[in-house]
Amino acid sequence: MEVKIVELKDDYAKLIVKGEDHTYLNLLQHELISIDGVLIAKYNFPHPLRDEAEIVLRTANIDPIDALKEANRKIVKMVDEVLSQL
Repeated sequence: MEVKIVELKDDYAKLIVKGEDHTYLNLLQHELISIDGVLIAKYNFPHPLRDEAEIVLRTANIDPIDALKEANRKIVKMVDEVLSQL
């Protein structure tokens, strides 16, 4: 996965993510929305033939990059729990 920060402010982030599909991005969006202070978390694929998605994140009282890190920590924890049960 390759991530490029397109725009970053105190309460806003726009990123381009290459190499991921709806499986990961939908889970990331779900985890982001569950974090206190995240107002908007969405993604889209601007063109169906390109392997890149845009992620837009709007926050209040939390740095958007910190919110992304927290959401990814939660995802890793969930995956570890599933793998430990196999």
